[in-house]
Amino acid sequence: MPFSWREDVHAQGFFQEVLQSLITPAARDAGFLVQTANRQGSDIIQSTIINDLLDADLVIADLTEHNPNVLFELGVRMARDKPFVLIKANGTGRIFDIDNMLRVYEYDPKLWRTTIEKDLPAITEHIRGAWETRESAQSYMKVFARIESDTVQALPP
Repeated sequence: MPFSWREDVHAQGFFQEVLQSLITPAARDAGFLVQTANRQGSDIIQSTIINDLLDADLVIADLTEHNPNVLFELGVRMARDKPFVLIKANGTGRIFDIDNMLRVYEYDPKLWRTTIEKDLPAITEHIRGAWETRESAQSYMKVFARIESDTVQALPP
């Protein structure tokens, strides 16, 4: 998720609230320890982010506002063919390469207690599902690697 806000779509502190109210409790309920790259004492933040993306058992990416850094970081994770979970606020536009191929949970951006009570168990199950199918699911990279190899094999000599 973004560490800073560039657009006025959501109020200052929105993503911190999503982290505290939805992502952290859902991930903990699914059996994970939650850590972000936005922490005190980080050397070079880009290095911390990339290394965390590569080392984490599971990554949760919030696609709300189509933040370019988040999309780049998701691409790094996808290129390594490691498990990830995608979420975004209702009302966030579609991303062709993602929404057409991958499961994205849409949460209510109001973040009222009643909406959190509805979204929290669903996000927990979304996280569990991604983790439980990490070995068997057709990942983005596996699908396209298979298409590429099929295309290459189909060409005449």
